[in-house]
Amino acid sequence: MSLSSALLTAQSSLKATSKQTALASRNIAGSSDPNYVKRTGSLVSGAHGSVYVNVGRSADEALLTRYIQANSLNASSSTLATGLGRLSALYSADDYSGSPAALIGDLRDALQIYATQPGQSTTAGDSVVDKAVALAKALNEGTAQVQKLRADADADIANSVDNVNELLAKFEEVNSRIVNGTRSGDDISDFLDQRDSLLKQLSGEIGITTMTRADNDMVIFAETGVTLFEKTARKVSFEPTTAFAAGTGGNNVYVDGVPLSHSTFEQPYGTGRLSGLLQLRDQIAPQYQNQLDEIARGLIDIFSEEGGQTGLFSSSGSFSEPGIAGKVHVPSEYIRSEGGSSELLRDGHGDIYNPDNASGFSGRLQQLIGLVAEKRSFDSAVGGGTNLSIIDYSSASTSWLESQRKAAADSESYNSTVSSRAEQALSNATGVDINEEMALLLQLEQSFQASSRVLSTVGSMLDDLLNAVR
Repeated sequence: MSLSSALLTAQSSLKATSKQTALASRNIAGSSDPNYVKRTGSLVSGAHGSVYVNVGRSADEALLTRYIQANSLNASSSTLATGLGRLSALYSADDYSGSPAALIGDLRDALQIYATQPGQSTTAGDSVVDKAVALAKALNEGTAQVQKLRADADADIANSVDNVNELLAKFEEVNSRIVNGTRSGDDISDFLDQRDSLLKQLSGEIGITTMTRADNDMVIFAETGVTLFEKTARKVSFEPTTAFAAGTGGNNVYVDGVPLSHSTFEQPYGTGRLSGLLQLRDQIAPQYQNQLDEIARGLIDIFSEEGGQTGLFSSSGSFSEPGIAGKVHVPSEYIRSEGGSSELLRDGHGDIYNPDNASGFSGRLQQLIGLVAEKRSFDSAVGGGTNLSIIDYSSASTSWLESQRKAAADSESYNSTVSSRAEQALSNATGVDINEEMALLLQLEQSFQASSRVLSTVGSMLDDLLNAVR
């Protein structure tokens, strides 16, 4: 090898080593960033013994795709579990002592006591009315909280849509830089990291799939195939509902005019936070509201008097309208503190059950006790069962809600574990190992010293040659 060739080789080696050292330092600096993907430098031989460093990126598209899917499912199941936990908490305190089933049981027990001493209207009778008032208030509060959950979900949907639009706008800018950088041969590693980070965030809001085309150009689809991004970000729109009441329907989410509702997602619990919120607002909460309404209608019907006269339970709205559980109440004519009397429950309006006004009359009270225990038809479409007593139906409604909550909690636990492991696998495959980078730096230091010695030796030999010529 000539001295000039040795000199060029040493210089090339120094440049390559310097670039590899900078790359290792870059990896160490990015080791704390969960979205940083390890950079690799491979040596490529050139002409005249020269050596170049080809910079690569330790990306794993398969693991990234798996994490995106797991993250979407985890976000959806977590949202559902949180919402169902709120519904469950309505009546679950003190071992469900404030649930409709428990309160109806208390009302029945109070009726039985009143029936054994029908002349004690100021004690036993008023106790029945107090239990009825507590039951009506529980149904009112349950309805209010169900609608609040729907309103909160609707507001969260608006926030989620804003997040999706913001992320897509950022994605458009980063993707454009990647495409232009690919065409010009620039290092686009940092932009690729940013794009992956945006995909991870986006998958938490909505289920997505991606496709990479020429020049590293990427297209994003929703789970249904609706395009979210292709060259430019698609507009995701949503109009929040100002107020929610039973029977009020929430608005759809649209992508370029195409509705993207919970029913369009393929997974059992949908994918992404947006899907979970849509299911809470449009399916789960309304179904539970319907069950509370069935309980309220049952109570109104059981305690109504002959001829359709309103009894112990009344409603300010129509018997068949949605949300009757929020309007059911005990009329003032039964409440002593409001000028009423609990004897009305024993005797009926106009003393229709007790025309002789006998203080020991208990026939109507016994009849009511029997009606409370009697099986009746409930709407099978709303869940909770049918052909049950009012108490059994109320218990079945609570069981339905708890089974939904448990299923969502189990799904959240499972999906959280899968998401965590997918994230760990991705980190292991693409992240930075500090120990490896430090060991590499030591090797590069030795290589740098060796190349320096070659340069020094060649320099000395050239000096000797020049001195000999002189």
